[in-house]
Amino acid sequence: MTMTTTMTMMTTTNSTTERRGLSVRTRIVGGILLIVTLAVAVIVVATGRSMFTRIDAAAAAELGHEAEKLRTFAAGVDPDTGAAFASVPEMLRAYLSRAVPEADETLFSVVDGRAHLRSAGAPPVRLDRDAAFVADVAATTVPRTGRVNTPAGPAVYAVLPVAAADSTPTAALVVVEFLQTERDEARATILLMSVVSAVALLAALWAGWLVAGRILAPIRDVRETAARISETDLARRIEVSGTDDVAQLAATFNRMLDRLETAFDGQRRFLDDAGHELRTPITIIRGHLDVMRDDPADREETLRLVNDELGRMSRLVDDLILLARAERPGFLVMAPADLADLVVDTLAKMTALGGRTWSIDAVPSGQAVADGQRLAQALLQLGRNAVDHTGDGDAISIGGAVAGGRIRLWVTDAGSGIAVDDQERIFERFDRGADEGRGQGTGLGLAIVARIAAAHGGEVKVDSAPGAGATFTLDIPFHTPALEPREHP
Repeated sequence: MTMTTTMTMMTTTNSTTERRGLSVRTRIVGGILLIVTLAVAVIVVATGRSMFTRIDAAAAAELGHEAEKLRTFAAGVDPDTGAAFASVPEMLRAYLSRAVPEADETLFSVVDGRAHLRSAGAPPVRLDRDAAFVADVAATTVPRTGRVNTPAGPAVYAVLPVAAADSTPTAALVVVEFLQTERDEARATILLMSVVSAVALLAALWAGWLVAGRILAPIRDVRETAARISETDLARRIEVSGTDDVAQLAATFNRMLDRLETAFDGQRRFLDDAGHELRTPITIIRGHLDVMRDDPADREETLRLVNDELGRMSRLVDDLILLARAERPGFLVMAPADLADLVVDTLAKMTALGGRTWSIDAVPSGQAVADGQRLAQALLQLGRNAVDHTGDGDAISIGGAVAGGRIRLWVTDAGSGIAVDDQERIFERFDRGADEGRGQGTGLGLAIVARIAAAHGGEVKVDSAPGAGATFTLDIPFHTPALEPREHP
């Protein structure tokens, strides 16, 4: 009675443990999904922080630019009379009458503690009508910047006191940059990234669940077969498919069963019979391996699709990270670079991108202080873009020249061309223009090229028309090797 009760309790406990425990399949897929989710979350958060930081930095730069323009204007003469400004309010009036603020920018003057004049346009919020704000900026005697919350969202401002010579400032120019529009665009981008990432994670979860189930199927067979084996039934075997670790485990278990069966039969059989019994199951195992290698076609297709998708996600992160790194100091490593070698070596690498007719238009001479690897990376991105928009045998050329203190490096193709309306926005992130269906990239390649050019203090230009091919040109300043190599942000 006691033994029966104990055995019943053990059976109940084992069933409960089996029922409550997570399967290996669930743990594997859950662990991988957790790691990928954390990685995607880090990327999205880092990208969001980078975007908001860039918005604040751009606003601060605009405030500084406006201060410099005011300083230059105040040092001159009245454009209307050609003589010196009659008074500080008169100078501010002339400055504001000529100021052309952007949609999210406004300028106004404060004279004797009251709002005086405002620049043209309709700002999101009339801060010159905010008595508390005007009183605060009117009390300022030295230039300062600040941040203020408005009904239209956050804004940054600069107060630029102005005074006649040797007198206390009694007037000031206030420059306000409203941030809400750009912050909304950044949030929309982050939301889009989050949605795309969530969809990708769900797809990866589904695919991973299927793949894990197929990979772990032999383990389930091992467990089920082991549960059914008894002293008098050692003939059960596990079907083996593939050569991975799980398949080898199943094969090892089958061989263990072979040994057990041989050990029991060895008491009744002679050596020849035992040898025959060993050769027979080995032949069966080999036969199953030969048959099952090509059987799970859907498994191979699933693995191919998973590998393909993993390859594409690996490449978005690498561009937002390269683009994220591009915002940090040390992105460029400046050193003397031979421009002729740069063009020739890059062309040699480009020829591996596709079967096109490759050529060199012109080879620049001399050395320049630049990041040769980043410039080669930009040219290769342009070469890949050209291959995506041309066919077999089409002409693609690369060239370079130094003139007027500038370095020009270009890639020309005879492809489909780019519509005029698309030429300004193709350098934006995730924008492929109207010809989106032809490319297989992330929409980050040209954005990376633009960032490399900007990091060198230059820009990338495009000259194209529909059906007339395209020429992308990197235009950067030329610095001679006499300059001390340095790092650019």
